[in-house]
Amino acid sequence: MKLIKIGLLAALFSLLFNTDIFAQSADYQFLTNIKPDMQRKVLANELFLSPDGKHIIVNYGNKPTFIVAYSTEDWKQVAIFRLTDWVDFSSAYVDTTNQQFYVKISRASTQYHRLDMKEKTQDIIPCDITPRGCPHIEIKMDVKSLYTKDKKYYIAINKQNKREVKIYQLRTDK
Repeated sequence: MKLIKIGLLAALFSLLFNTDIFAQSADYQFLTNIKPDMQRKVLANELFLSPDGKHIIVNYGNKPTFIVAYSTEDWKQVAIFRLTDWVDFSSAYVDTTNQQFYVKISRASTQYHRLDMKEKTQDIIPCDITPRGCPHIEIKMDVKSLYTKDKKYYIAINKQNKREVKIYQLRTDK
């Protein structure tokens, strides 16, 4: 009896944490894969969706880190940035124009990378000149999957091939 319970729990966890099965069972169908357009084989670490829903931003690699922005209209790469150190998205945000992406250099730093997705430029600035200033940052779990605000798309790092990000679209045939 105990073995059956363990088997059922294992099946439940597999169902919950397998992206393909979860997306299919939630009325989503596979649409496409996105991966960085570069020679280096880097793994996706985190996802970030811009507040306007027009860009999905992916954190690849660790040292160096590559930040890649994709358009949610056609899933094409919009901009790519190479950062010398590892960064995480716990402090990341987009400005009110949804053009500049800010990410802290490190958790203990007071400096930010300012990445301009339209101009494809980057620089390092002190936190006091960022739009949000120098707030206390809470450490967050890495975002490995998310929905767009309108729930039209489910986006997840592929667990079998972490170079890819899978895009699922809400089924329209139901």
